[in-house]
Amino acid sequence: MVLIIIHIDRQSVNGYFNACLRWPGSRPTARRLLEEGLFLNKFNGFHLRHAYLCPFFLGMVPCLTLAAGEESIWVVADGSSSGNVPQGYAAQQAEVATKTRSPLVDVPQFVSVVNRQQMDVQSADTVSQALRYSAGVAVERFGAFSSGVDFARMRGFEADYYLDGLRVIGNTGIWGPQIETWGLQSIEVLHGPSSSLYGQGGAGGVINMISRRPSATESNQLKLDVGNDRTRSLSLDATGALTDDEQWLYRVDGLAATRGSQIEDTRQKRLYLAPAITWQPNERMRWTVLTHYLREPESGYYNTLPAQVLGLLPNARGKIDTDKNYSDPAHENSSRTQYDVTSLFEVQLNDRWRLKQNLRYSHVDSAVRRDFTRAITPDNRLLTAVYQDSPSQADSLVMDNQAEVKFATGAIAHQGLAGIDYQTGKLDKDWWGSQTVTFDPWSGQYRPSFDPVAVSRTSTTQRFHRTGLYGQDEASWRGWHLLLGGRHDWSRMRTGDNLAHTQTQTNDAAWSYRAGLSHPFDSGLAPWASVSTAFDPLTGTDAQGSPFKPTHSTQYEMGLKLQPPGSAMMTSLAVYQLTQRDVNTIDPLNPSYYTQTGEVRSRGVELESRAALTDSLNLMLAYAWVNNVVTQANDNTQGRHPVGVPAQTGSMWLDYRFTKGPLQGLLIGGGARYLGASWGDGANTFKVPAVWLGDMTVRYTPGAWDPRLYNLELGLTINNLTNKSYVASCTSAPYCSIGIERSVTGSISWYF
Repeated sequence: MVLIIIHIDRQSVNGYFNACLRWPGSRPTARRLLEEGLFLNKFNGFHLRHAYLCPFFLGMVPCLTLAAGEESIWVVADGSSSGNVPQGYAAQQAEVATKTRSPLVDVPQFVSVVNRQQMDVQSADTVSQALRYSAGVAVERFGAFSSGVDFARMRGFEADYYLDGLRVIGNTGIWGPQIETWGLQSIEVLHGPSSSLYGQGGAGGVINMISRRPSATESNQLKLDVGNDRTRSLSLDATGALTDDEQWLYRVDGLAATRGSQIEDTRQKRLYLAPAITWQPNERMRWTVLTHYLREPESGYYNTLPAQVLGLLPNARGKIDTDKNYSDPAHENSSRTQYDVTSLFEVQLNDRWRLKQNLRYSHVDSAVRRDFTRAITPDNRLLTAVYQDSPSQADSLVMDNQAEVKFATGAIAHQGLAGIDYQTGKLDKDWWGSQTVTFDPWSGQYRPSFDPVAVSRTSTTQRFHRTGLYGQDEASWRGWHLLLGGRHDWSRMRTGDNLAHTQTQTNDAAWSYRAGLSHPFDSGLAPWASVSTAFDPLTGTDAQGSPFKPTHSTQYEMGLKLQPPGSAMMTSLAVYQLTQRDVNTIDPLNPSYYTQTGEVRSRGVELESRAALTDSLNLMLAYAWVNNVVTQANDNTQGRHPVGVPAQTGSMWLDYRFTKGPLQGLLIGGGARYLGASWGDGANTFKVPAVWLGDMTVRYTPGAWDPRLYNLELGLTINNLTNKSYVASCTSAPYCSIGIERSVTGSISWYF
């Protein structure tokens, strides 16, 4: 082997390498490496076997050719690494906003994107962790008590999770699947009502997770993580071409992990495998099949504690030790198995027409077994608890067919989209609970003992069918961009009580729409405004036996985006009003029933900026203020604020990579997160205090000094740097969740 070390300014790499690729006979793999923007990320240690190497100095000279079977060359560049070289966290596009490839600066709605590089630098193990630095996305509100699930609220309302553009079925509770972040390439967040594209869903918005896809560029990574609380994991990511003509591509992601917890005697054990294959017979057609398998023989800890023992409400005995496990060790063994198969087919018929079909079958089988702490006794001396067993299964088939066309009407350019999606599935849920027991959490014998005999039980089966027809037009004229979209949905759900042998059926239909206008100027500044709607079916009946109709949400939003031409920067600012109507509230004539006269309104501001300030310095800023109020209700919640919605949240992150001097190859990053105070119950009688949290990361590439170590990267990540103890949220006085304490993780990555 010949070792050639080339020192070159990274800002000039693209231009030089592009000229080299134009040399006659350059290989398609190298050409695609440049086209996909991957060259900078893999420049250090890039293996130019059977490829071309250009000596650069003040201009181009003829390329050196390495014939097949001859020596290979390793390249080392100043300031780069074999891992993930920071090139900024600002995205240019995100399909979640329009299901097309429109630039984000043209989209009249607030969109956030977390890329793979950010997840790697911050060592995000869950989707919730990856979204910590996104504006207005409230995650981890159940803190250390629910590490195996991902919930998010945006603008005071629940968000819906999607994977590769298809809805994740079963994401409304701890019985649903959790998507492994090691298998993700990015996470796209669309803020606010989105039913005009995605059909029924919450008013908060859509979180679309994008799986890693097969690539023709060969890349392999093996990563070992070791952390506190007995955390350890081994991860693999491998991709490349199966054939010389690069028509068949593969990718394999895998992970084996044991993750401890601050709660004694608890852990999460996970095995994850995600093989994928792509067939691209030509430049116009691509078919990718993705598979995911996840098995958790132990899937974490699920519990709550009363506000009185956490210092939020008065209690003469004081606070308890929140690191202790207040459950019966014989009955704390939750588990989960999930798998899915996804088909992504795309064909470009001609310069105008493009067809897509996305299809997924998924299955999740979970059993949540936990000791559920329910309340504190009236004398404030003991806690009550019940043992719960909640086995469930969910099977679903989701399909989305799209046709995209580009055309013009006079001087107006159009990008039209029409689609039909279909969802069907079956959800089986069982639940049973034991008798309530009392125990003393302040004593030496603080763990309760249960007799696991069911004294209450429910068993239901739900079958659903959902169909939606939608259309969208993105029209452009003299710098103006008009977005119009509409959709009609039909939903049918049949719920069976397996114990009473009864069934109820709900049929719903609804229209949704979105309209927006933006005008990007040459400076990169783009003012915009939009209106969008959402609907979400409800189950149950009122006092007259009439099925509940869906809730309906309407949002008015306006803002500014800034993306200077040629910059790695995206700044977004939005102000909005979002109102959800037909919300269930107590029926004043029949207090045992609900009526749909409730209304909740959110008004707020969101600001997010992501920028590569220099070739080495990256910045992320986020701030959100929301005034979430129950404007209509038949109980004491009217005029109050919903629980678990911080009025203010904010964050800031900076990382810097040294490219010269004695610290060359070192990356140092750190950030601060602010979680504002939130109300702990619907009557707003007590608050969960605000908290500041700090994070930091260090990455080092020894190959910057010793080329023989080109393929290694060392890392250290610390979250909650000062180890603050805090309460994440409460849904009412008996049910509060503690925050996640300090975690320390060291890693070694080997690229080969």
